[in-house]
Amino acid sequence: MHRHIAITIAALIGCVSCGAENPGVPDELVGASRSSTYPERGVVHWAPFDGWDDETISQAGRSKAIVVPMDRCFAKGSWKVIERLRELNPDIQIVAYLPVLLTYQLPADTTGLKEVLPFLFDYYDAVKSDWARTTTGDTLMIWPGGILLDPIADNDINRDLIAKIADLIEAYQEGGGPRIDGIMHDYFMYSVYINPACRPGVEGEPDLDGDLVPCSEDRDERELLLLWQKEYLRELRRRFGEDFVMIGNGRPPQEDAELAGLLNGIFYESFPNGPWCWTDREGFLRLLDNQSDGFLSTAKGRTWSILANDQLEQNNFFCLVSSLIAGCLYTELHGSYTFTGWTLSVDSGPPAGEAVLEGNPDSLLTASRAFRNGEARISFNPNGGRNETVFEPAR
Repeated sequence: MHRHIAITIAALIGCVSCGAENPGVPDELVGASRSSTYPERGVVHWAPFDGWDDETISQAGRSKAIVVPMDRCFAKGSWKVIERLRELNPDIQIVAYLPVLLTYQLPADTTGLKEVLPFLFDYYDAVKSDWARTTTGDTLMIWPGGILLDPIADNDINRDLIAKIADLIEAYQEGGGPRIDGIMHDYFMYSVYINPACRPGVEGEPDLDGDLVPCSEDRDERELLLLWQKEYLRELRRRFGEDFVMIGNGRPPQEDAELAGLLNGIFYESFPNGPWCWTDREGFLRLLDNQSDGFLSTAKGRTWSILANDQLEQNNFFCLVSSLIAGCLYTELHGSYTFTGWTLSVDSGPPAGEAVLEGNPDSLLTASRAFRNGEARISFNPNGGRNETVFEPAR
């Protein structure tokens, strides 16, 4: 969620140039599509590219998608890396990370940062008149350095804000550099949460419609907040087409079918439990439900959900096996949202069947799926915890 972006912006100040110089990978890899490689991976890298060497670029090129901050996607210093990734894998999807209804305070441009990351500054300028307020009239900062944008204007959704953001993205898409293939939206919300780290600096409670009633107590306000997010997605879809990959973080994409139908994937930030304390079994079964037909829309013939967990490294393997069973992507994270390479080695081959559930969804349960080279399997105990997570090679 947004807490990671504050770290990214701090890194921007100290890094005014990025991108690997002359990224090179063996010629035999160039143009080799990775679209049929299983397990299917998705790189998550919310940082500059300056730490990527040739090997890191080669490993990233083995993924189906790579999620990178939008300001980095549109930065000239990133273009060589992005172009090289597409040389290695013509099917790779470059998905730009963009916060939902949020702008970050920027440092004074004393380091030439504006020339390096022009989108960052142009976005800030485009939305600076749309900052949200609290019941006391204070600026509504919800994450350290992160200011919420107001989705409500004149007791209706703020359509001008939708247009400003869409116009800016469209202008950069047509700006002559590598185009993005989609957006990862972080995050969709039912109500407004203020991170405790922002207190006591923020006085009052979120008040998006200016009626002095906190958002948490104002049903009409919350309905407009959710409606704005759906209309925002509809406008982006109208402009960029049905094959533009849109992935959403947050709870609404996992529960609201209308919003999910406007997306092509869900980003599971803390799979399987989420910040809502689901059991392992509950989170896994929710994943299967979300991946079923009629919930998410497809883009380029598939859905684009990504399983991740930045807290427990042992969950990387659980994400991998879960992704095989559910038919989505997994990523490896090791305490931060930066990609340093793949450490897990599983060669499942393509699926040889559909997911199979055996047992009771409320008690003992085993989920499995056959692949050309073996079987992916997870079993759960009666309390909802996991018993076994395995990919068993064929004999």
